[in-house]
Amino acid sequence: MKISHLIIKNYRNLKNIDIDLGESVTLIGENNSGKSNFLKAVTLPFITDDFGFSGKNLSWMDINDSAKEEYYHYILNNQADIIAGKINGEELIQQLPVVTVELHLTPNEAEAYFVKDLSFDIEDEHIVYGLKYEYKPSKTKELYALVQSILKVGMLNKETINNVKMNLLPTEYYSYSITVPNKGSVPYDTLKLYKYTALEAERDDFSRKKERLGSKSLVNLLQRGLSNEDKMKVEKEYNRFFDELKSISRMDSIINWQEDSTLKDATEFFNHISILPNMPPMQTILNSIRLGYADSELSLQGLGYRNLVLLFVLINSLMESKDDVALSLLTIEEPEAHLCINNIRLMVSLLKFFSSNNTTAQLFYSTHSTEFVNKMDLKNVVILHEGKAFSLKQELDDASRNYLTKNPNTDLFKLFFSKKCILCEGISEEMLLRAYIDSKAELSDIEVISFHKGFIKIIEIWKKVNIGTGNKLGILRDYDKQEKAKKEHDLYNDDKNICIRTTEEYTLEPEIVKTGSNYSVLKEKYGDAFGWANLTQDELQQAWRDAKAADMLTICKDIQQGEVTLQMPQHIQEVLDFLTN
Repeated sequence: MKISHLIIKNYRNLKNIDIDLGESVTLIGENNSGKSNFLKAVTLPFITDDFGFSGKNLSWMDINDSAKEEYYHYILNNQADIIAGKINGEELIQQLPVVTVELHLTPNEAEAYFVKDLSFDIEDEHIVYGLKYEYKPSKTKELYALVQSILKVGMLNKETINNVKMNLLPTEYYSYSITVPNKGSVPYDTLKLYKYTALEAERDDFSRKKERLGSKSLVNLLQRGLSNEDKMKVEKEYNRFFDELKSISRMDSIINWQEDSTLKDATEFFNHISILPNMPPMQTILNSIRLGYADSELSLQGLGYRNLVLLFVLINSLMESKDDVALSLLTIEEPEAHLCINNIRLMVSLLKFFSSNNTTAQLFYSTHSTEFVNKMDLKNVVILHEGKAFSLKQELDDASRNYLTKNPNTDLFKLFFSKKCILCEGISEEMLLRAYIDSKAELSDIEVISFHKGFIKIIEIWKKVNIGTGNKLGILRDYDKQEKAKKEHDLYNDDKNICIRTTEEYTLEPEIVKTGSNYSVLKEKYGDAFGWANLTQDELQQAWRDAKAADMLTICKDIQQGEVTLQMPQHIQEVLDFLTN
């Protein structure tokens, strides 16, 4: 069973998210884009073994700021009518912000029993199952009376409302509920089948205290690994240990006062004193175990190893817990935290195995590492930017995702989050641009990514992610005698956030050769080495094209080291000027 669709409204900086999800979910985004809030929000409709329902009640700070501002704006514009009672409590309550997290669940045939109480709709002849968390006003009369009394003290303006904001939106009159959307409450016996485990980024000290080393996940693993026969063996070994202790302790010589006593019954009385086995419950025995690495305490290991062992044990624990839950959600903030590249690859391998081998568990994680972005299944990637979410499952069709997958230079972080980025069509253009940029200090903050073709879908999602930012995207295209494609791309050119330029010639090499004095410079510098000394312009550019990347590499090295200076063709120079202005 998986969460296939997610709706989040008014939770922290997530104003309105409504997206489809893949089998697992990889969140990428800049700092403060909403990744941590997203991971927290998706757990709200679930319960957890560790905390039960605690933490489900939110606070004033958890309500989206713009939703609160809309409410305060309503108060300012209608305070006279509220005081006079022309706006009643029911109407006022409708203006209060409500936090909502709604999950749509997709079970397989074997899981139909678990979701029988969660159906609420039919779409495309398929039953829709879901859970809905809501944090909304419950004591509506008291809330209305409080707001009315505050306004009666004195009319508010934009300045004075800041002093009473929390009183005008008193979350002590709010409460949460977990229901089936549009239907009603969920039986607890059903809800308890949906659990989550969350690992926040601030997990660095989990193993510093010895009492925390016997982690619950390890105990759960050990318990599930013990059969009834195994438990009998443990008890027998405990009794054997006790008999040995009894022999070593010499109980008869420790309590021996009776031998010198004048009381006739002393010897008989004290001879009946004995020590008996007091085997603790299996849980207590297992709780005494601590995690370690090799023969050392885990607390003596480096921070990276401690995080790695914690994640491995936790994930293995969830992999073994298939029988007692319908869905177990695991959320991890930055699984790469404190890990070297080899351990990152270990973690990537484990997460991939976890996701592909667990029908009852679903993984959500945020990352800043390209190692954790599975290019083979970009349906799982969700891009966060300033509280908005874009799912590549929705935003790109299969052909566009396959295009990104096959492109060896796809780096989603550079593509969508660089301040200045150039997309070009091939390795020759990329080498030339990188060499030229490296030779100019003022261009050092420009990223270059080579694609083969098909920029339009990338432009569309780039615009969604980067709206309202100062980020800029430059695109360099080869003409290739495709006038229609040129016109389609030019529609996206605004010379504000996006600058698109196409060669006048068929491709790049003739464009360079025919720019300024480049022809003379190339003949003089590479005439003997490349056999270009007696070639015309057309012959030289054709020879250069036929040589593919070999000659371009030599020329680019010389540009980078300042041994040759070429003037950039107009289409490239215009994009560079756009990015640097």
